[in-house]
Amino acid sequence: MNNQSSESEIIASNQLSEDFALIELSDRRIFLGKGPFNRATTPAQSGISFYVNDFNLSSRRPWFIPSSYEEIKASDIAHLTNGHALPRLQWKDPNYNDFKECFDHISKLREEGVLQKAVPAVTSTSPISDPSNYCLNLVKASFPHLSSLSAYAFSVKGNGFVGLSPEQIFKLESSQLHTMALAGTSVSEENSLFENDPKEQHEHQLVVESIRRRLSGLGMVEESERKTLDIGGMVHFLSNFTVTLNEDPTIDEIIRNLHPTPALGTVPRTNETSTVLDQIRNRLKVPPMFGSPFGIKVDNFFEAFVLIRGLFFNKDTIHLPTGCGIVDGSKIGNEWDELAFKRRWVKSSFGLNQ
Repeated sequence: MNNQSSESEIIASNQLSEDFALIELSDRRIFLGKGPFNRATTPAQSGISFYVNDFNLSSRRPWFIPSSYEEIKASDIAHLTNGHALPRLQWKDPNYNDFKECFDHISKLREEGVLQKAVPAVTSTSPISDPSNYCLNLVKASFPHLSSLSAYAFSVKGNGFVGLSPEQIFKLESSQLHTMALAGTSVSEENSLFENDPKEQHEHQLVVESIRRRLSGLGMVEESERKTLDIGGMVHFLSNFTVTLNEDPTIDEIIRNLHPTPALGTVPRTNETSTVLDQIRNRLKVPPMFGSPFGIKVDNFFEAFVLIRGLFFNKDTIHLPTGCGIVDGSKIGNEWDELAFKRRWVKSSFGLNQ
């Protein structure tokens, strides 16, 4: 199946067979697109198109239209791997003092009333030669997993990412838009304590209220009661939203309305707070794709996930970023432990507990 776009630019690569995109939808369908990709300002009218952008949505051509694609089953993934055994990784953990500086800065701005919440992230790194060679092997290692998670992977010219996301930014079917508020984190074994934790409840409620405001101009909004979502060893608070759209906004317009989700960005979302978050991410050397939207349009259907719980790579380094929400009641020791817990979860999910 081939797709063409008049507003596209073919991405050249010396190893075209290694260029691919993979996404597992919430209904468990899995799509694999193969390069070379055409990059376009708009998605293809038929077939599939992948949406790939950085956290700041800086790309003017975020649509990647594959040369060919197929819908596959989870059992097929084992046959896609190239057999490259992942070498032992030498992880360099993030620096506590760097995180403390950002934590203190956010706390000061919160006390001054500039913001109510911000999400800094820290990153572990390891040198590795040609990490794209191992991308599909990492996808394979993540199966089987709970239905509360969706696998994703992308690799072009030796750069990309792979992960298991619990957070859907939105799903669009006809005039129905589905999205979620996902915030608050705990170990599954402490679920009863988590459900009654005032700090975690407050953090989630900030996210709920922010998303509710963003959706209010799109149409009639229905909101579920808060519940907990277990992703295997880790739990989050979850509230679901369904919007019956008044008009017919483009996918790009909806993405810019919802991203960054308050679970990964700031509350409130203003030019000032966005600049603060950008400075913090740069200070902590967060990969630009971490927390960004990654999605797929299949004919008239679209679904996208937030790039969290994953690994990001370039030609010689693999990065493992994790974030935490700083709100009223946040304690630096607890947040630092949460960041480490999330890194351990990612390593365990991809067989990297070496």
